[in-house]
Amino acid sequence: MENSKYGMWFVYAALALTMYFSEGGLATAAGWVIAIILLAHLAEFFMKRELLAKSDGSMGYHFVQTMIYGLFHWKPIEAQEESD
Repeated sequence: MENSKYGMWFVYAALALTMYFSEGGLATAAGWVIAIILLAHLAEFFMKRELLAKSDGSMGYHFVQTMIYGLFHWKPIEAQEESD
C-alpha cells in the first residue's frame, strides 16, 4: 500500500507539470482531473469521518491525508478496525 502513496505523488506531479508546461486543451484537462480528484477525496473524507474520528490522529491530519491519498489512507484504517 505504501508504494501506492508514492504513485499518487507521481500522478499529482505529472498533472501539475502538464498544466504548467502545456497550453490549451491538455492543460485544461489536467486541471479538471485535479479538480475531480480533490472533489472525490473530499467526498471520501465526509463519508469516512466517523471511522477516522475513532482512529489515532487529529481530524486535521486525517483530512490532509485523505485529500492527498484518498482511499490509500482510510482503507488500512478500516481493515484494521474490522480485524479488531
